[in-house]
Amino acid sequence: MMTRLIMFREAWAWLDEEERLYRRLLGDCSSILHLFSGESDLGDVRIDVTGKATHRIFIKPHEKNYKLPFSDASFDAVIADPPWFNQYFIWLSREAFRLARKKVLIITDRWFIAPSPPYNKTWRLDKIYVVKRVSPLVKLVFLYKNTNKTLESLTMNG
Repeated sequence: MMTRLIMFREAWAWLDEEERLYRRLLGDCSSILHLFSGESDLGDVRIDVTGKATHRIFIKPHEKNYKLPFSDASFDAVIADPPWFNQYFIWLSREAFRLARKKVLIITDRWFIAPSPPYNKTWRLDKIYVVKRVSPLVKLVFLYKNTNKTLESLTMNG
């Protein structure tokens, strides 16, 4: 009988290569909010219920108009690696883009998250990364950048 050795990592812990990728993608950002941070050290403010969080907050996505206790555009970037079921995705499509000035990096397994109105007027999907061989699942990484321009201003003849 063959015995398999399986190496486990803490929940919500990234492999070193994966963490380096995310740091590189956010490299020009000086203040970073990390939502659902788990065991990661990435971010000046890390929000989760466990792990190395700087703020232990139970996020309430079903509560109407629930917002984190930060002003609009409080951070250069927001990174989010939500639990892989969709109760947080609609909430993230508003809140992550409300809090960021330059970049939003969202990591999922199969769900697409895009900015909801009114943020969809100024935030554009810059890149999609497919991260393989870091876990049993393939991860999708969506990098959004703030254009500071509305769709209307981009299409105006001037």
